[in-house]
Amino acid sequence: MSVKSFFLKLIGMGNQSLPITDPNNSNQANIPVNNGQIPTGVKNVQQALFVKNDNSNTISETSWKRIFERIRKDYELEGYNDALGMADNKYRDDNIYILKLDLHTDIQEAEIDIKEYLSEVDFHINSRRKANLLDLVEELESKKQICLERLKTMQEIKADIENETGNAIRIILAYKRGFNKGLAALTMANIINKNI
Repeated sequence: MSVKSFFLKLIGMGNQSLPITDPNNSNQANIPVNNGQIPTGVKNVQQALFVKNDNSNTISETSWKRIFERIRKDYELEGYNDALGMADNKYRDDNIYILKLDLHTDIQEAEIDIKEYLSEVDFHINSRRKANLLDLVEELESKKQICLERLKTMQEIKADIENETGNAIRIILAYKRGFNKGLAALTMANIINKNI
């Protein structure tokens, strides 16, 4: 059963007609729907009208934003739950290392995306300069400068991760705080509040 026929049965329109408006004609036509099948001669609606196709050159911006989303994420609850599951410092340190690796992976992905975008921008700068489209070249050089600044920022974030300084330390501090709260909760529940 197709999704369409499921919904048609759900709303009780199994073999009824659906009013369909032709965008080229203001008249409405009732088109019979038989078991959820669209009759021949009826145009399919293009997916692009309803679903955003993300095949644009904004991939680097998406991966760029993901880095900061990861840094802003609150890892305190994750650390707390990990401590409740495995109250071991080695486990905590391994998880912190994994969080650092995840951030490194996001940075590498963003760097790859930006470098690919930069090579496309360089090509367009050269070809548009040859075509004497100077305003467009200036705009492309502006985009290039933004991307170069982002690459520099990512190098700084990488250094912050290794040195445990800057904004990237937020991930580690939040996770450790949550882990320590989890350890404290275990101690409270299992030792301090235990009636002997």
